[in-house]
Amino acid sequence: MRGRFSLIMGKEWAIALVVALALIVAILSLPNILEPVAKSMVESAGPYWLLAVLAVGVIHGLKPDEHTWPITVSYSLMQRNVRGVVASTSVFAGALTLVWTLMSALVGQLMNLLNINALEPYVDLIVGLTMVGVAAYLVFGNHEEHGDVKTADYKLIWVHGLAAAFGGDFFIVLILTVTIAPAITTGISFMVGLMFGLGSLAAQMLVVLLIYKGVIRGVRDWSIMAKAGRIALGILGIFMITLGLLAMHCGCV
Repeated sequence: MRGRFSLIMGKEWAIALVVALALIVAILSLPNILEPVAKSMVESAGPYWLLAVLAVGVIHGLKPDEHTWPITVSYSLMQRNVRGVVASTSVFAGALTLVWTLMSALVGQLMNLLNINALEPYVDLIVGLTMVGVAAYLVFGNHEEHGDVKTADYKLIWVHGLAAAFGGDFFIVLILTVTIAPAITTGISFMVGLMFGLGSLAAQMLVVLLIYKGVIRGVRDWSIMAKAGRIALGILGIFMITLGLLAMHCGCV
């Protein structure tokens, strides 16, 4: 009995480590090219700026990003079916979109109040600590009832989304809004953040569903995959905390 338990635990940790390490390598190996690409696309789009912003959002969602993939993928692994994956990803990306929409609507005021670059390491720390805390709560909190593993609370995913929205991607939306604002009326500036968020949501959904289906096809045991998702969330949370501490230590803000 103990040997079987150890084998199951070994599978959970193996899956979690593979997923977490794959995401970490992807994030660290891809240079941050979105900012110049985004500005160039929007400046050359002219009257088609809405489509350009949507396209930039799609690129953002497809790009391995420390403020999206570690959270959306980890939570997706905890879901019992595709419907749950769609719901969890939508809640997270919806929170991002809400913050970005409000920011683009208030860009003039925010420009004078915030140094967005200075906020990023603190956002990494907050998001990372939240991820580790949620992972610990789910792993050690005995959340099985009659053998059924509970999925992550959507309220927690929403909070993660609100916090993560103030990371580096917040700065991208800020640049897009500042670039476009002179050519549009202030009443529709909120469309910049909205279209960016919707594009990112669509791309994130595609990425997360592909990863979910790939993992579930290989594991064939949802309870093991759900527990692996909890562990991966904790590992990636530690990665986020490390990024934040390194950024503050080297003064890269």
